[in-house]
Amino acid sequence: FYLVCYMATLNVIDDISKNRLTKFPLVIIASVPMALVMSIFNYKPIVLFFMMAVSNFFRVKKKSGLKSSTGKELAVSKPIFYTASYLYIILVVLLTFYIQNVYAPSLPSID
Repeated sequence: FYLVCYMATLNVIDDISKNRLTKFPLVIIASVPMALVMSIFNYKPIVLFFMMAVSNFFRVKKKSGLKSSTGKELAVSKPIFYTASYLYIILVVLLTFYIQNVYAPSLPSID
């Protein structure tokens, strides 16, 4: 779950949107199905939040240090990358809490 909902999703969004502001609507849209999946599997989002928050710092730091095939460092807008990725993480956690507390009785649960 961690690899798909966090690593793969954010890396695909980063590859699609690059340094553009379209990254923000993409992370907002992507957070909804991930929160639904977390709710259905009855995951505790606070544990995944801390894992994602710490690894996100190093993920963006590593991404900003990558070099292109010509040897130049790739231009990564750190404020956009950090803000969008932490927005995604916070939205997934908040939406999961909301879904688990409001709609929990009506959702199927895998225990």
